[in-house]
Amino acid sequence: MTTIAASFSLKEIAADSMVSLESCSYQVTKLRRGSQSVFGAAGDWESCLKFLAALEAGNLADLETDISVLELRRDGLWVYEGSITPAKIKNDFYAIGTGANFAIAAMHLGCSPSEAVAIACEFDPQSSGPIDVLKLGRRNAS
Repeated sequence: MTTIAASFSLKEIAADSMVSLESCSYQVTKLRRGSQSVFGAAGDWESCLKFLAALEAGNLADLETDISVLELRRDGLWVYEGSITPAKIKNDFYAIGTGANFAIAAMHLGCSPSEAVAIACEFDPQSSGPIDVLKLGRRNAS
């Protein structure tokens, strides 16, 4: 599926770029920038694209979803888990996707989100680079 990790104190979110289908896999950009936040989605890719487009447009009304979205805002980390209503994460960092546990463990050991996603890619067969990174408040992705 994917690995997306974010840190509120570092104002950074990172994601792997692999999408897996039964017959093939390919790389995409899973991170997006909203007007006041940066975010990434994990789950069925078609559903992710619909949710990300709605979130970018600021229009989640009437959207049904079964995906996970991690959002980094100026007031903290938020997660959408199969809902258009986000829950605030009290932790400084968090991760979603099949590699989430690897990424969370890496951030507990002091890694940045991009380093944590790189580590998750080493152990989670459904996560692969290249790794994309967005910083809150900046327009560039690396």
